[in-house]
Amino acid sequence: MEKQKMNLFSSILMAIGSIIGASVFASTPIAIKIIGGNGIVIGFICAALFVFLRSIPEMILVSALPASGGSYMYLTRLVHPVMGTWDAFNELAVGVLKIGTMALTFSTYFCMLVPACPDWLAACACIVLFTIISCFGIKFSSTVQNVCVVILLIALGIYIIGGWGATVVSFKEVVTSTIELGSLWAAMGIMHGSLIGANALYYSADDIENPGKTVPIAYLVSTLAVAVVYGLMAYVTVGVQPEWWDIDNMATIAEKFMSPAVWIFFIAGGALLAIVTSINSAMMMFSRINFAAARDGLFPKKIFETNKHGAPAASLWLNSILAIVLILAGFNLDDVVKVTTIPGLLLLPIAFFSVFMLPKKYPHAYSARFIRTPHSLNCILTVAAIVLSVVLGYYVLFEMAPHNWIMMICYYIFAIGYTIIRRNYVKKNDGYDIFEKMKETYQPWEEMEEQAKASANK
Repeated sequence: MEKQKMNLFSSILMAIGSIIGASVFASTPIAIKIIGGNGIVIGFICAALFVFLRSIPEMILVSALPASGGSYMYLTRLVHPVMGTWDAFNELAVGVLKIGTMALTFSTYFCMLVPACPDWLAACACIVLFTIISCFGIKFSSTVQNVCVVILLIALGIYIIGGWGATVVSFKEVVTSTIELGSLWAAMGIMHGSLIGANALYYSADDIENPGKTVPIAYLVSTLAVAVVYGLMAYVTVGVQPEWWDIDNMATIAEKFMSPAVWIFFIAGGALLAIVTSINSAMMMFSRINFAAARDGLFPKKIFETNKHGAPAASLWLNSILAIVLILAGFNLDDVVKVTTIPGLLLLPIAFFSVFMLPKKYPHAYSARFIRTPHSLNCILTVAAIVLSVVLGYYVLFEMAPHNWIMMICYYIFAIGYTIIRRNYVKKNDGYDIFEKMKETYQPWEEMEEQAKASANK
């Protein structure tokens, strides 16, 4: 049976649902306290510009050589297996922590509607529910996503339109205030995660129709639309409550100008659906990375298996179970948001080095890609994206507590030890070196190169 895939419309809705999620509800109050109320709109605008620049290397790669697994596939095949291995563990950490972030944020808003429910129970139940949904395959997941995103956009529209009339600070005052540069950089480092969700498509290219064209278009449309929505929501939030240091969540702001019935709809259709749509797409995204790494032997073979719906069920449950363990261990939302930001800014940009290798290893596929900007410009933009990621990550470092550092250091020590043991185990029991396996060519890319070569010679 032919594998079902998402079309352009479903890809745009999947991307919008991925972007508008837990991050905006979790990160906005944190960012406001870093930059101040009057700086939040400018902060979101700058974060959106940064997200576009940061994602250009990803769009160049996927437009030339789409593959599920994204950065892991590009680094192992185009750069070096060690860097691909490093990226796989970065992505595993970010995936688990992001799912934990979303679930913890879900519990915060869910418990406003059902106060008797413990936070940890709501968070864990949310993870289990959407893992089950994801196990029914991409078609079912995208259908659920489409319905949720439509309701979500209606709820956010109510927040913006209803809140605009209740603001006590003018929009001009908010966007023209003086902002401290260091605070702006730190806030952008936090907020960029609220806008970066469309790259879920980049990691799930094999599940999308004509991904080399569909992914860049869906990414551009969804990110632009969400950036506008976020800017308007940010203004309403601080415009309704100028005492920005007291803003802990957006539900309390909405309660100031919404009727009880409308407020309940905003929580259920806005905050909760925003979070579950992000969980849905994050599970799709990060499970595909684990799946690709398991195919090479880095992770156990079980994670490489798919169920009758074509979903990588074991990979899905791996991320979910680890996220549940973190929640039960007592990690709070601030810790998860900050620790997730560091790998995303300081470590994940190593994947961008793949751009420099594309014209050397797949010259014809690179020349025939959908985004045909000059290679020299691509290199300049890639370097700029790396530099900005490092700069933002540097400023976020100062927002981390000692126990955040300890957790990160212990994780990477574990990753190194695991890789050494796993490599020796596979050599002894399966007779091959996982690093050599990672260097093997990916057959679909070879076919794209041959097709592009044949077209160029006509």
